[in-house]
Amino acid sequence: MKRLKRNPEKFEVIDLFTAMGREHGYKLSVEEDANDFIERIGKSLKSSQENPNLIHGKRVESLFAHVAGALGNCLLIKREDSGEVFTTEENIQAPDYKVVLNDGKQYFIEVKNCHFPNMKSPYPFQKSYLEKLENYADLHGTPLLFAIYFSRHNTWVLLSKSSLVEQKKKYVIDFINAMAQNEMSLLGDRTIGTKPNLAIELMADLSKDTTVNDEGEVNFIIGGIKIYCADREVTDELEKSIAFYLMRFGSWNENEPEVLEKDGDFVGVKYTFSPDFPSEEQGFSMIGELSSMISNSYSEQTVYEKSVIALDTNLDPSVFAVEIPKGYKGKDLPLWQFILQPNPDFKG
Repeated sequence: MKRLKRNPEKFEVIDLFTAMGREHGYKLSVEEDANDFIERIGKSLKSSQENPNLIHGKRVESLFAHVAGALGNCLLIKREDSGEVFTTEENIQAPDYKVVLNDGKQYFIEVKNCHFPNMKSPYPFQKSYLEKLENYADLHGTPLLFAIYFSRHNTWVLLSKSSLVEQKKKYVIDFINAMAQNEMSLLGDRTIGTKPNLAIELMADLSKDTTVNDEGEVNFIIGGIKIYCADREVTDELEKSIAFYLMRFGSWNENEPEVLEKDGDFVGVKYTFSPDFPSEEQGFSMIGELSSMISNSYSEQTVYEKSVIALDTNLDPSVFAVEIPKGYKGKDLPLWQFILQPNPDFKG
């Protein structure tokens, strides 16, 4: 999936000037109005930069589009809450996105970021706010869903209103119940498992200098790469690509690197990734949901040392995805793929 090309410098700036001009009485030909516009934009940007809740919320909104696009079950993802709207309805609000799935089904999706430290803390939706979104969806005859990113757990859930618990003035749901009623499979999300451990060996080019200095450090040129799953070398190119992606963005722990030697000489370094609690009985361990891995990949472009450095990226969603065909079981890299379905009767 690719983003449609636009020219925001040409069109969106003048649209913003027009929108602000309605409130401030701007005229296109008045230099003072143009200067006032630029000054207000600068102050607004600075204020936004100093608002961490706004910054994280907007980044998660952009992240959702890339997650949905990279999961592979969407034909179209469109920002819905932008542009002018004229309506006779007063109690109405556009949700964040409209998505069209591969099977033609359409949904409106409102995106939320939850950073609560306690997974039992209920995330709230005010009834008055939810009613506005529902009115908009009803006018279009399109179902409304809610995507919540539980950022402390790097976990996405997709919920219908029926999943929420009604209270006096709001609807709520906590992390545990959200997971039990998660509908992210609509977008193509899957949970991936494989045999531990995964490992990658970076082999030195022995035609170049690989001398270890007195501090135990060595600079070397990589001459080859080997990837292993459960001590078995992965040779298929697709499986090597999948394994590398799982190591980079999956949930397994990266262990201390191991120096590789031959006849006492340095020949490379090995990195091993292992689960917290490997299951010997079932023979494989979960390494995470695709949506979580895509989110980790997106963070490489937008987060640095736990600080948001960008809300969006010019990269297409496909850049953050990994090609794992549905039903693919693997050869040297055995894979288990689980498509989790919601349990509407769950009461945690």
